[in-house]
Amino acid sequence: MNPYRHLTILAIIAAATFVFAVEQSRETSFAENYGAVPKLIEGAWTDIVRGQVSLGAIGQLSRLVTSLFVHGDIEHLLWNMVFLWAFGYLTSQILGQWWALAAFFVTGIIGTAFQAWLDAGSEVQIIGASGAVCGFEGIYLGLALRWQLPDADVWPLARPIPPLQLGLFAVVGFLGDMFFLANRGEGIAYGAHAGGFLSGLAIAAVLTTVYPTLGAFERHGQR
Repeated sequence: MNPYRHLTILAIIAAATFVFAVEQSRETSFAENYGAVPKLIEGAWTDIVRGQVSLGAIGQLSRLVTSLFVHGDIEHLLWNMVFLWAFGYLTSQILGQWWALAAFFVTGIIGTAFQAWLDAGSEVQIIGASGAVCGFEGIYLGLALRWQLPDADVWPLARPIPPLQLGLFAVVGFLGDMFFLANRGEGIAYGAHAGGFLSGLAIAAVLTTVYPTLGAFERHGQR
C-alpha cells in the first residue's frame, strides 16, 4: 500500500490552514478578492458562453477554486478540516490520492457553483470547503453501497466501524446539517453542501458502474 496515498489531502488541509494563518497575521480577509461572488460568476459565465472569453472572465470563474481555501473563522476552518480529513482520508485510501484530489476540486466547484446559482445576482462572497467535504461524504456513501469496503479506521473515529454504518452516519449528519443550516437564515451556503454531496454520489455511481467491484477497480491500476 502506497505510504504517500494521503499526501494530497494533507496538502489541501495545509493550504487552507496557511491561507487562514496569513489572513490572521495581516488582520484581513481574502473573501472579497478570492471568494465566489454569484453576480461576478454569472457575468463571467455568460460572457464565455457568448464567446467573449477574456482573462477577466476566467479570473472571475477561478474564484470557484480559490474560495475553497478561504474560511470565515477558526470554527469554520476546524469543522471543515476535521471532516475533510476523515472522509478525504477514506476516499484516498480506497481510490488513491489523485482521485481524492480530483474529487475535492470537482465536488467543491460544483457545490460552490450550485450555491452561486441559488444566489444569482447576489454580491455575497461564498467561501469554504464545505461543498468538497460533503462531496467526499457522498463519494464514500456511494462506494459503500456498491463495493465491499474495509472497515473505516481513521481519526477521529475511536475504533474501526463498518462502512455502511459510517455511510449512514454521513447521511444523517448531512440531513441534520442541511436542516440546521436552512433554518439559520441568510449567510449560510447550504446549497454548496447539497451540490457537493449529490455530485459526490454521482461520481461514486459512475465509478461503481464502470468497475462493479473494488477488486475490478484495483486490477485496472487506478490506485
